[in-house]
Amino acid sequence: MDPHKIQRLIYIIGFLDLLGVSLILPLILPMIKNLVESHLAAGCITSLYGGIQLFSSPAVGRWSDGWGRRPVMLVCLIATAISYVILGASQSLLVIISGRIMAGIFKHSQTVCRALLADVTPPEDRSRVFGIFNAASSMGFIVGPMLGGHLSELENGFTLVCNIGALFFILDFALCWLFVPNIESAHSRSSKSISEGETVLQAFSFMKDIDWKVFGDIFLVRFFLSFSSLVYRSNFSLLIDQNFGASPKVIGYLISFQGIISAVAGFFTGKVSKIYQDSQRELFHSSVLLTLALLGLTLAPSLTLLLACLIPLCVSSAVIRVSSSAITIGRCEPDKVGSVTGFGQSIASVARMITPLIAGLTQEISIYGPGMTGTLSAGVGAALAGIISYRQKSKVE
Repeated sequence: MDPHKIQRLIYIIGFLDLLGVSLILPLILPMIKNLVESHLAAGCITSLYGGIQLFSSPAVGRWSDGWGRRPVMLVCLIATAISYVILGASQSLLVIISGRIMAGIFKHSQTVCRALLADVTPPEDRSRVFGIFNAASSMGFIVGPMLGGHLSELENGFTLVCNIGALFFILDFALCWLFVPNIESAHSRSSKSISEGETVLQAFSFMKDIDWKVFGDIFLVRFFLSFSSLVYRSNFSLLIDQNFGASPKVIGYLISFQGIISAVAGFFTGKVSKIYQDSQRELFHSSVLLTLALLGLTLAPSLTLLLACLIPLCVSSAVIRVSSSAITIGRCEPDKVGSVTGFGQSIASVARMITPLIAGLTQEISIYGPGMTGTLSAGVGAALAGIISYRQKSKVE
């Protein structure tokens, strides 16, 4: 299949993927909060998803290197659909936890999509392609939260929303089954026999084989920047509710607004990369913008100002995703793209695991706790990104 056709197909899969995810985004934390009393307890349950992904992401990425992207993606998509059906049947906290455990193990379709795009895209064009993929995926956030917010007000609305989300993943499964080829390069064929006989624990051993001299600095930056956004966004629904008394419908519109900005920004990230022609400097500047945006969001006294500050938050996040991915993939060997991409995703999973706990704890102290914590983390990430950019400039000179 023509690489451009594969790219367009992956854009569609990414869109439907995040459309399904964003349907329940305004609903999941309030749903959990109704079953437990404290912010910290709700945070502990929410962090379960990220904690499991910390270990499952590298394994899924490594298996996709050996088995091929297509079969691994098919398993991830159908299992994620099942997890959403389980979540929709939630009559108790135990059922919700079961659904989130299953999603934590298998929800890696975005990681496999990026690895597949890296396989079919030349290095000089990856920033543009990743930017379009992120934009197409973000467009799912335009429709999903609004739709989820409206449907949640119907009888058995949460169950209905989860089942519709599962249908989107089933549709992705069908598209992948019918149209996505299983691309195998020479290195994947040679390692296939090893991967097929590999146990789960052996797949995790790749985490010890990461060359930290090569990837340590960029992974550290990705952690602090991921943490900064997630610690603010993890309690976004509760923060908006407590600060401004917003309904689930209004929260859905706010999240959809972020999807619009992220989608528009994603289409321009390739042009931004061409202007910079330096992913390290691009990462540094976007990290500084993220820090200022989080500070503004934390101190915003009204929904209008909060809406204005969401724009630089989404723009900087879109650029950071592309530039950090370009730096990471640019440093790895061709036969380890899936593994390193998966491990890079697990860095975000570490942040996703601990941010609900930190957000819940800091919100117990102050309503502004999550925002100030995120601002501080973004500042640290920006400082580290500045060091990387300076070192790269010194090498060139």
